[in-house]
Amino acid sequence: MTNESRTYTLPTQSIPSLSLSHHVADLVEVQAFLQSRGIETRNTRIERYIKYLEHAVRGDQIDEAQIFKNTSDPRFQSGFDWRLYLLREAHELMWILKGLKVHIPEGVDEKLQKIVSGCDFAALDTHTESRNTQFELRIASYFCQAGCEVDLSTKTDVIATTEEFAFYVECKRIAGPRGLRENLLKAKSQLIERMPVRHGGKMAYGFIAADVTKAAFSHNGLTWGLTNEHSREIIQEKLVGIADAAERTPVFVDYPELLGCWLQIHIPSLIRHPPAMVTRFSSLAIDNPNLEREAQKAAEIFDLMASVGNRPDPRELPATKMVRRTSVSLPAGTRFQLDDRLLRKFLAGDDSYGKISEDIIAGIIIDGVEHEFSFLEFEMLPKALHTQLREEFAANSESARLALILEMYIRRYPYENGPDLGPV
Repeated sequence: MTNESRTYTLPTQSIPSLSLSHHVADLVEVQAFLQSRGIETRNTRIERYIKYLEHAVRGDQIDEAQIFKNTSDPRFQSGFDWRLYLLREAHELMWILKGLKVHIPEGVDEKLQKIVSGCDFAALDTHTESRNTQFELRIASYFCQAGCEVDLSTKTDVIATTEEFAFYVECKRIAGPRGLRENLLKAKSQLIERMPVRHGGKMAYGFIAADVTKAAFSHNGLTWGLTNEHSREIIQEKLVGIADAAERTPVFVDYPELLGCWLQIHIPSLIRHPPAMVTRFSSLAIDNPNLEREAQKAAEIFDLMASVGNRPDPRELPATKMVRRTSVSLPAGTRFQLDDRLLRKFLAGDDSYGKISEDIIAGIIIDGVEHEFSFLEFEMLPKALHTQLREEFAANSESARLALILEMYIRRYPYENGPDLGPV
């Protein structure tokens, strides 16, 4: 069953979130940490992220093209696009900072120098080294937060040691479905070559961490969902499909020291109800089915360390109750319009409208704010409601016109409280 055939209950609570002021504070802390390590941040993407967010906190009108110069791409159109792409970058850096505040790995400075030099947005980065390195730091942060000793100075991307085991982790960013097999087998070969039987007297085990964002979403851009659950399931279904392909790769064959593969998707998502902008860090582990008892114990410890990503940030704004909208107040001066031909066909029970989803078919101006509605939004009205309105307003086309517009309005803005994202 696909997400398109499912129904999602309108949420009754907002999504817990972190204020933009905390985003600024964390990025300023990232900047200070980098500078304390002798890494220059002036005229880098770190400085530009902070500048943008400071404007956002003050509520300024933001000219993104002036802050992020040389960013010309059709994916960057509305303010929502810019905000989501930037939050994706900020959230990854904030996650890396969490780990560095617990433990500073050996060899981290060279890695940090590389990520600072990267392109402003991952979706536009054609030189992969910076983002490859940032992914390694993202994975290392899990182990730093879990209390491991972490080493980034060797040919192996991440070595994390606990009291009992040493974990050798090879990190791969996979650009497309065709690269999955090649990258997993390459990582396996690297582990075979680089991982000893023991590390400092501890049994060593391997793991492959793979960022499959671009393999799942070739545009490497944004996703959107009707609800938080819908948004999450869209990405999880992508991970399941990639995991199925990965399991057909002989990555575990004749290699019982490889505990598993850890697939991750890191992508910004616009959620319709309740209105929210989030960054998805979704993951799925593929376990080696041929593990011996000691390796199974190591895999369990690895899973516990990976679960630090489930810890909520104590600074998060808690969920609040959302109040359903049941009516719309129309002040004096409200103006509205709906395509006359569509209205006539609607009242006549003729569904051959001759429209495409993107066509604007209606609009209403309330308190000077214009809201336009597409044919897709009209089509999404329940068929039972179509029948009800046809019967109720068969003799009064103006009332039918307004009733249809208000139904689309309430479905777009179903809450009395909370932010409105507008059309998506």
